[in-house]
Amino acid sequence: MSEAFVKAYKHVREQLEKNTPETVIQEKMPEFRDGVFVVNRYVPSDPPMLGMALKNPGVQITRETIVRVERFAKRRGLLMQTEGENIYLVSKDGVKRAWLRPDFFAATTPPLFEAIGKVFYNLSPDLVSQLELSDGWDSSIARLLADKLMLTKATVALFFLFSPALWVAVSLFLTESLFYPRWVLVASGVVALAAALYLIRLYLRENFPELSEKIDTARLKRRPAL
Repeated sequence: MSEAFVKAYKHVREQLEKNTPETVIQEKMPEFRDGVFVVNRYVPSDPPMLGMALKNPGVQITRETIVRVERFAKRRGLLMQTEGENIYLVSKDGVKRAWLRPDFFAATTPPLFEAIGKVFYNLSPDLVSQLELSDGWDSSIARLLADKLMLTKATVALFFLFSPALWVAVSLFLTESLFYPRWVLVASGVVALAAALYLIRLYLRENFPELSEKIDTARLKRRPAL
């Protein structure tokens, strides 16, 4: 997940909570960097978008580009709209989720922002982004690897499965004792299970903050006036 996008999101959220006019946010938007990714534009649309303005055009809007963008959009359940040299990725209910121009791109979520930058603007491309628009089994594997949320959930499941506290809890539930009554073992198992869940929660908070806080500019709200 693009840290530049997350930092920009938090900045805009803070400004909106202060009731800063959107024109001021747009004009005074700072630059947030994360390697080659830079978020330096705020687009006050509905929902708002956060984007990167490039010094030089990063992509040419050709027929081939449009075909590639359309395939990219379909694989994410989105539709494509074009207006001159502007390409929009739109949800099925008509909400614009991303915007591409030769020298600029923006999106409403960090994963979409990062994927567009890698696939179409050649910003820190990796194997997943290179296989993104190809066909065949390698493309399917690329899409699975690109689904970071799914990989995160799989990691969490493995972490929980191999947690020592979990297996201590299971053994306490299943074990019969000659020295302790059954309720003592059950209570101990509950405590061990609670400890396992607590450790997992701490692990997720430190390593996968995206699971606890959804970063989507559609959630940006101005604080209501008193």
